[in-house]
Amino acid sequence: MTTQIRKSNKENGFSLAEVLVALLISAVFGAAVFATNQRLLFALKSQRETTAASMMLQERVETFRGFGYSNLANKDYVNNNVVKVATTSEALLNNLSETINVVGYLTSAGAAGDGTALNSWTRNTAHPSGQENSHYDTLATDFDLLKVDIVISWTSANGRSRTRELQTIVGKGNVSG
Repeated sequence: MTTQIRKSNKENGFSLAEVLVALLISAVFGAAVFATNQRLLFALKSQRETTAASMMLQERVETFRGFGYSNLANKDYVNNNVVKVATTSEALLNNLSETINVVGYLTSAGAAGDGTALNSWTRNTAHPSGQENSHYDTLATDFDLLKVDIVISWTSANGRSRTRELQTIVGKGNVSG
């Protein structure tokens, strides 16, 4: 009895179609990772901008809290010590626009202010030292409470317009000389 051993010329491996499918899957996966990474970077930059905006607002409010009531009502004092002074955290915000309003909130007679008695400034790229929008010379004598409104807006990394604002009310008990 003789047994014949057959020699096979067939080699085991991957066909061209299988290799192309594997390359396509790898390319789709790579593109998905890249897109996810890009979205993550935009989200991180957006969060960083939001944090910078919050810090900027807090810096402004803390500056106002350090002022005496008569200084807060004085348009020249606020202009020179707040409006013309850049904050440390605003550098991250593109196309920054800041509006500061010091509004008469409660009159000496106890009546609520109507919002027309105010000192107002806007600071932006066109007016980096600020521009006075309106002024009211007798805020300190006509009102016992003042409301400070700070509104900032900027263009975020993805081109979206963003706005944040903060308000505080200051009473006459902190009179400076």
